[in-house]
Amino acid sequence: MVESRWFRRAGPGIVAMGAILVIASTTAGARPGSWSPPPCAGPPRAGEAPIGAWYRVDPTIVDGVRSGQRLTIGAPGTVAVRGLDLDPESFASGPFGGSVLVGTDDGATSRMSLIDVAAGCAWSVGLSDAVVRRATMTPDGAALIEFRVDRTSRADLGVWRRPLDGHGDVERILPPIEPDERFGPTWLTELSWSDDGSLLAVQSCGEVACRMRWLDLATRAVGSVSDPSLGDLVGLTRDRLVARGACRGLPCPVRSVVLEDHAVSTIVPSGGLAVLARDGAGHQVVVFERDADGGIVASIGLDGRAERAMPADPGGRRLVGNPDWAGSAAELPAGWIAYGPQGRLPIGGPSGALLRRVSDGRTVHFGEVLP
Repeated sequence: MVESRWFRRAGPGIVAMGAILVIASTTAGARPGSWSPPPCAGPPRAGEAPIGAWYRVDPTIVDGVRSGQRLTIGAPGTVAVRGLDLDPESFASGPFGGSVLVGTDDGATSRMSLIDVAAGCAWSVGLSDAVVRRATMTPDGAALIEFRVDRTSRADLGVWRRPLDGHGDVERILPPIEPDERFGPTWLTELSWSDDGSLLAVQSCGEVACRMRWLDLATRAVGSVSDPSLGDLVGLTRDRLVARGACRGLPCPVRSVVLEDHAVSTIVPSGGLAVLARDGAGHQVVVFERDADGGIVASIGLDGRAERAMPADPGGRRLVGNPDWAGSAAELPAGWIAYGPQGRLPIGGPSGALLRRVSDGRTVHFGEVLP
């Protein structure tokens, strides 16, 4: 089965009938009403929920047209899974210490909120006349990072930093990316962080290939890779980036790029979903599906060495990919990965998901106490 990455905002399994039925059911009265979080007390901050806070975003389809998005959130020990209805142009990111950052645009203003999942409340953390397409939080919790486009022309306005407490200037930290005919118009821009949180990664994707920029917020040093053989970012470290090949779907190669000299090597000739994780020695590895159906999973070093098979999931769950593919994410301990139906956290909460430790293959159900 070939999976197109242009369906990824609805999850890689949207091409399967089961996923279509789940999404369609949200328009037939099967879901509860939208939750409206009350204001949190005090200044905005990352939450204090235990590891395990999660979110999932699904399109709301009415008469074959996406009319909005449904955000579902939860955390271990909370009373209920909560759902929020968002505008068609909306996003979620995180979790950050148990909090989920949410942005939604009503056609006139982009509004951002930070939801403390365990406490069941939210802070309003920003308004913008421009359209905020994506945003994330700095690892220290001090600021938001926003990618903006012009409301009328949709022109790229660059990447901006907004102090979370509202004190200080909102400043542009990266300019708009320059046009490059090798990549064509930019369809998607995603924000993420290096494994140690020191580098902001900005990927700008055309129809097939993606360009990568990274920014060290401490020194303001900037780097980039513009290689048409590269597609979606799998992960970034201080010295390497890992990306899929420039493919229209899965399976697809996984490639490693040395940041210093931009040397590219193929570490997985063909594979399905892939994520960065840590092995038992604390080293970064790529955990990847050997085929597009996710039946066999393995790990490999960023240099293409020390490949190791991992136990298959007898329940047919797939590796949960990065949020831009899975449309969902959870806060996990270092060295653990998640498996879920069709590579996503389940729509009613991740009780059907499994966690696996990369070092030894230990497997537990989501929400169990982890060492």
